[in-house]
Amino acid sequence: MDPRAIRAGVGAGFVALLAGAALGTYGGWSAVFSLAPNDFGVWLVALALSVFITYVYGYWFNAFLPGGAVVRGALFGVLVWILMLILGGVSAFFKEATYPDPTGPTVFLALVLHLVWGSVLGTLYETR
Repeated sequence: MDPRAIRAGVGAGFVALLAGAALGTYGGWSAVFSLAPNDFGVWLVALALSVFITYVYGYWFNAFLPGGAVVRGALFGVLVWILMLILGGVSAFFKEATYPDPTGPTVFLALVLHLVWGSVLGTLYETR
């Protein structure tokens, strides 16, 4: 296991949980979080997903994305956000969480959440 990915994933996941609580949305991830039996389970699922996605970032995207650590992380966050929009468009499971109110701010706030998460992920991943 790569300790950088674990550290960055847990740190970014923790910040994303706080940012999502402040923004009032977790975007498409709300559908996944709803599978957890309680709040502690939501935290475990969120941190595990963040670590998994950090592995994807570290092994496939970090070397190819342009810019510094923050920019690369933010770009990756946008790519994950786009993936969630696509999943919401093709999967009923993600649709209600991704597009709860097409005229509301949820899609934009989910973008902000992914930018914050990605920026923190990129920064923590590059920290030695």
